[in-house]
Amino acid sequence: MIVIHITDGYYPSDLEWLQGKDIRSQVSSSYYIAPNGDIHQLVQDDKSAWHAGVVVNPTANLLKKEDGTIINPNFYSYGIEVSIKPSFKMRTDPKETEEQFRSLRELVKYLCEKSSIPIDRSHIVGHHEIRDDKICPFPLNIDKFVEELNSVPPAPEMVVKEEFKNKIIDFIKSL
Repeated sequence: MIVIHITDGYYPSDLEWLQGKDIRSQVSSSYYIAPNGDIHQLVQDDKSAWHAGVVVNPTANLLKKEDGTIINPNFYSYGIEVSIKPSFKMRTDPKETEEQFRSLRELVKYLCEKSSIPIDRSHIVGHHEIRDDKICPFPLNIDKFVEELNSVPPAPEMVVKEEFKNKIIDFIKSL
């Protein structure tokens, strides 16, 4: 499962918050997409990021134990934070950049391929579908995003992977 979030903050302080540079932060995310489209991997894929928080009246199809208890989605999902500070006056005109959308599409497609995650609404969800007291990822429209993922012809496999690898390599070099 992939859970899409917005930071509801401003770069670079939202990135620093997710990196735990402020001791008050009790959150993390698997990936972060900066306003210029750069992808930052914050938690290794084989580790759990604390991005979904507490489950509150979920509408997403979450995994359950035999007794019906919901399994914490942090344990089996990727969390992707997109650096956006929405304006509540802008219900249909989000401030994300085309670079962020391109990176989000590439990252989601990469993670789906890598982890055999179907590209559908059961497996790509917004944070509010796990915790209904949130509006995250407003203003992103997850239905439209998944529809676009399925309608965009796949790029040549090597191009997408090489581009993603280069972003990861650039990130590692920046450390």
